[in-house]
Amino acid sequence: MTIERFILISVFAISITSIFYIPKEKYRLALVSFLMFQSFTWPAIIILVELGKIEFPVREFTRATQGGFTTNYLFYPMIFVWFILMFPVRASLLKKILHYFIFISFIVWFTNFTAVYTKLEHALTGTLFSQTLRSYISFLFYFSISHVFILWFTKKSNLSIGG
Repeated sequence: MTIERFILISVFAISITSIFYIPKEKYRLALVSFLMFQSFTWPAIIILVELGKIEFPVREFTRATQGGFTTNYLFYPMIFVWFILMFPVRASLLKKILHYFIFISFIVWFTNFTAVYTKLEHALTGTLFSQTLRSYISFLFYFSISHVFILWFTKKSNLSIGG
């Protein structure tokens, strides 16, 4: 088994296993969060692949899509789910910013690791620094818009965000 397949299987297993740690009263919130974030990663990766900005030499569904399935459609949205479930609602602004920074950094550095050390993802344009900066900006946008939507969605319901 190659390192790429090991990473894909591990990421898949971690994502599926983490579902069992979601409190039952937060399942609906988790599902809405997952789908909302997936609505950004799905078209973004398709557009980047079609524009020739990124390629995925090793992927799960070679005939179905040119994008990486497990990381973009399962792992990153699951990280956003945990971002929402653990969001410090009644904390200071600094703690909220730090919360954003930690979760976004985890995704960006995982992406950088896979781009540099594996064949899971390969950026076709820019330097590692410019790719990292673009990833931070993109994921900050995705997280912010998704978070605003989740806040709006849960405003008049019995779903509560964070801990």
